[in-house]
Amino acid sequence: MWENNTFTMAKLFDYSKIAEGKHFVGRDDEVKRLSSDFIFLTNTAIIAPDGWGKSSLVHKAAGDAMHKEKALRFCFTDLSNVRNEERFYELLVQGVLKAVSRNQSEVVENVKKYFCSTSPRVTFDTEGSFTVDFDWEDIRRNQDELIDLPFVVAKDKGLKLVVCIDDFNAIGRFSDPDGLLERLKNRWKRHEGVVYCICAAPVSFVDKFLKSVPMFYRYGDIIHIGHVSRKDMVGSLREKFADSAKYLDNEIAGLIYDMVGGNAFYTQQLAHLSWLGTSVVCSREVVVQSFETIVDQMDMVFRNITDSLTTQQLCYLHAVIAGETVISTSEVLHRHHITSATSASRSKAALLERGIVYNSDGRIFMTDPVYSYWLKNRFFNNR
Repeated sequence: MWENNTFTMAKLFDYSKIAEGKHFVGRDDEVKRLSSDFIFLTNTAIIAPDGWGKSSLVHKAAGDAMHKEKALRFCFTDLSNVRNEERFYELLVQGVLKAVSRNQSEVVENVKKYFCSTSPRVTFDTEGSFTVDFDWEDIRRNQDELIDLPFVVAKDKGLKLVVCIDDFNAIGRFSDPDGLLERLKNRWKRHEGVVYCICAAPVSFVDKFLKSVPMFYRYGDIIHIGHVSRKDMVGSLREKFADSAKYLDNEIAGLIYDMVGGNAFYTQQLAHLSWLGTSVVCSREVVVQSFETIVDQMDMVFRNITDSLTTQQLCYLHAVIAGETVISTSEVLHRHHITSATSASRSKAALLERGIVYNSDGRIFMTDPVYSYWLKNRFFNNR
């Protein structure tokens, strides 16, 4: 019985990074737009804070595009845990080889064919997957060859290759981000038959990069996505509860969505915990308790983030959480113990760059709704 329940709940609420199949909810217009961009080889940037579903959107649109255009191949490169430029090149090469190779022997054949100046080491596991690594000095001497690999392979094989780079803003953590971005800009503009799709948080250096590259801001497509609509998400949650003979009404499903500010990841996680706590009918009490469980689980993570902030940055967050719309007047600064308008401006820039807050139509909001709740109810209240 336990095994069946475990299997069911895993299928009902999958809050891993990529939402696929029945776990993908809504976004019909965005999927059509992005799928069309892929088919017509339009370079695209997907911009939104973390947890809003950028990666899931790209994978959904990629599937739809490949169904319509058989010559399309997708290279997926995820930089979320990458801290240096060398690893970026290794993952790029690995993604390209996976996109154009059907089996191990073809991987080996492609390595021999397309690498002249570098010598990648390919390691296969027992399940047929593989990883790629280089000597770092080898990478530094031959960066252009690695950046040009998608173009060379696509041209030789007569394919349309889409290179999707997730968490593109991670490049900002590298030792020389400006140097890498300049190399990418100079090489990418020569790549015919290849389209680039980058997913990034709305941080300043990404915005600066996009505005400096005509292939994105002039001839490409920059898509700022919002949350999945409340209506679509509420309908999906209710269906999943019903699939397991449990009941979730519109009001409580809306509560799940609202408590986490529509964040796709947290919505699925909260629904999952609420489902576990429900015998037949999901109640408000179950949802509230499940939400507090998430807050408890994230407590140490939030403490570490908070410890890394300056006193003035915390004062600025206090103002944001309080709903202040203009954090520059003397009254607001005094109310939240911010020393000056200059200090507020510096705190804002630092918090935006770290992705802790985001800017929407000139107003600053907290990116993580659970962190916002934790600060308001567990940190600031105890000071």
